[in-house]
Amino acid sequence: MDDWQDAQMANTQPITYVRIAEVLTDLGMITEEKARSVLDQAAAYAAEPIKRHFEVASALVSFDVAVSIHTDDVDFADEHYEWLLNEAAALTGGKITVTSYRFEKDDPDDEDCGLGTMHFECNGRPLSFDVEQESNDYLDMAAARQAIEALSLPDDPREFRRVERKASEFHDDVMVLATTEQREGLRQQLGITFEYPLC
Repeated sequence: MDDWQDAQMANTQPITYVRIAEVLTDLGMITEEKARSVLDQAAAYAAEPIKRHFEVASALVSFDVAVSIHTDDVDFADEHYEWLLNEAAALTGGKITVTSYRFEKDDPDDEDCGLGTMHFECNGRPLSFDVEQESNDYLDMAAARQAIEALSLPDDPREFRRVERKASEFHDDVMVLATTEQREGLRQQLGITFEYPLC
């Protein structure tokens, strides 16, 4: 039995958006006001049991504690990385800013070329990540993950970690911003486990 099934059995109530809001509030990851706002928007299905592990992880994006790296066609991946990095930085409440983003293509004359290097600054610190996805219609998942994991501050105990995928699930990568204690709470209460950073 895995953590996801254990969490379902250990709690007397099913995992729903309402339950996720309670857990995130108790762990100090969101405010009660944020919880109410999301539950109001999800009113039509907030109390319905969530049956799949991936859907629980994906729900965290709605509560602004995670971002999702899309596996599907994104159109102009070289530009999408910047949007994704800014979405992740926004979760820090202004503690992290991403500036001076640029994508240096291996073949600048080929609009469809996805190969190259993304460059940006995280709070003034220059960072670069090689992108090895040949098509500009899809993200290099590993490069996007590494770039998001690099968005950290030495005085902030939170860090981005990817939710561990189940073998049968092939979906977006969900990157959650949390402390070690919060990740443990998510494991115990919702069955969400995390992978170690890539570097």
